[in-house]
Amino acid sequence: MILDLLWINLVVNYIVKTNNLVELQRDLLNEFNKCNINTNKKFLIGVSGGPDSMWLLNLLKSLNIVVAHVNYNKRYDSNYDESLVSRFCADNNIPLEILSLHNKYSSGNFQAIARKERYDFYFEVSKKYQCDYILLAHQKDDFLESSIMQENSNRKPLFWGIKQLSVLNNNIIFRPMLNLWTKQEIIDFCNEYSILFATDYTNAETHYTRNKIRSNLKKLDPEQKQNKYQFFVNKNIENEHIEKQVLESFEDWKNNQFNVDKLDKNFAYIDQLLFYTLNHFYNNLKLSLNKIHGIKDFLFSQNRTKNFKLNDEQYIHKIKNLLIFK
Repeated sequence: MILDLLWINLVVNYIVKTNNLVELQRDLLNEFNKCNINTNKKFLIGVSGGPDSMWLLNLLKSLNIVVAHVNYNKRYDSNYDESLVSRFCADNNIPLEILSLHNKYSSGNFQAIARKERYDFYFEVSKKYQCDYILLAHQKDDFLESSIMQENSNRKPLFWGIKQLSVLNNNIIFRPMLNLWTKQEIIDFCNEYSILFATDYTNAETHYTRNKIRSNLKKLDPEQKQNKYQFFVNKNIENEHIEKQVLESFEDWKNNQFNVDKLDKNFAYIDQLLFYTLNHFYNNLKLSLNKIHGIKDFLFSQNRTKNFKLNDEQYIHKIKNLLIFK
């Protein structure tokens, strides 16, 4: 009798657990529907081996997918991440492409260079397999971290955080978990459903700005974190009409060959227009509000032929009041 009751309890728990997983998968697929993305398309998923990407991979393993993994060989245990992803893909008959790097990075440039190497690899694999979309496993904490970094640098972005759907080098990038779950929720899901994942101990090293912000966010309880997340979501909603005006002004200015004479210095959102324009032409550009003000002084100076140094490698060239970005 006792054994029968234990068996019934196990069966009931299994059914409940399975139904919950189906519901979570339904929530994820609903994000595709919201963005009018057909799940019959072909997807490349960037998988690091961490909890976020392994959870995403597990939920979408039945779709037409290809996996791309980058091993920077920067951590002593990075081969574990690679073997974890390899084993999952082999067990589920999923095509896998791996990029193994052995570069020496300075502590100050690793994240920017690694991101470029990773994205370039994704683009290459996506082209090889003729994928329609690249899926990335960013979640609510990633959105918050990016928003706070923007806020701390005194920027005036048109959009706070990370966009769920974006285009980079003619590749459509979709982040289906961005509005759904936090990092801790995903870790809990992985543990509940026995999904193995790797832990990157370097995320706790606070010499990176993002890691410092991540550490501070851990001190918030779920309600506080949700309130902070909603604060930036609301700012994006408020910015929608500004973004529309800025994009229209950008197109007009582009049609006038970025002639400074055609730029209205009294335009209410000129800071946002310059921020958008510069990020359109330059990757990984750090722009503070002070730098934007310096660029405005450069643009509207009496000298119609002049250069403005953005950083050691990038300049704005003004030739007879026409701007050249390179």
